[in-house]
Amino acid sequence: MAASTLSLQEIERARAYRWRTEDDRRVADERGALRFIRELGFVLLMPISGSELPSLHAATRDSWAWWDWKQTLPGRRACYYAKLLRRRGTFVSWEWFPRFYAAYADPRPYWRQYREGLLSREEKQILDLLAERGPLMTRDIRLAYGPRSKANTRLVKSVLVELQRRFLITAAGGSTEGWSHHRWDLVDRWVRGDLLLQAQRTPQHEARAALILQHVRNALATTPADIAWLFGWERPVVEAAVRELLEVGEVEMAYVPDLESAVLVPRPWPGWRG
Repeated sequence: MAASTLSLQEIERARAYRWRTEDDRRVADERGALRFIRELGFVLLMPISGSELPSLHAATRDSWAWWDWKQTLPGRRACYYAKLLRRRGTFVSWEWFPRFYAAYADPRPYWRQYREGLLSREEKQILDLLAERGPLMTRDIRLAYGPRSKANTRLVKSVLVELQRRFLITAAGGSTEGWSHHRWDLVDRWVRGDLLLQAQRTPQHEARAALILQHVRNALATTPADIAWLFGWERPVVEAAVRELLEVGEVEMAYVPDLESAVLVPRPWPGWRG
């Protein structure tokens, strides 16, 4: 189908199918959650307010089962999980991990990044701790980092998020009791070596273009501005990648009368709905 014009209803119908929010397609268990992650390549844990993105929370039949999967799935190395997109919990299939790493990570050893002024003293302190004693639970990192205080707790949490975003540490399982807690390890130690090697051999611009294309296929309707916001990339970088995708026919622009604007959609438009 040449999606030159699409109604908002068509887009919403297709999203309901793709995102598994229809009752007969909802995720019922951990196996289904992993299948969903592999289908889309990367999925948020929870929706982000004001955005239109698939999430495991929205797709799950049991209202709380999804909360444990952020520990249990990475705990058995079924997929990758960290706070990535918009610093929110993101599941990434192993097929898509090398592209994420290539798009975001600095492949240099963390001690070299610190020496070149790219890491703070606090970030290096936690990385040293994990290198020497990891994997470690969040509470163990807090206790080893310094005296108990609200300020130290906030600092440790902030550093853990930043190190996840930079692909230096990752969730490596954890406890599902109570509010649940992650166990952390160094990415270079926890992820399979062949995946890291594949990531290091993937050019950054190719990785970004692949992630953009997959996001269009997942979101089903988006804009360059929304893509830049989601991935945290500069608009010119996104627009250049989108132009290439348009030229090779992987995506196209479709006008949505309900929105009185045009959006990027996958080409061809999915045949299963809409």
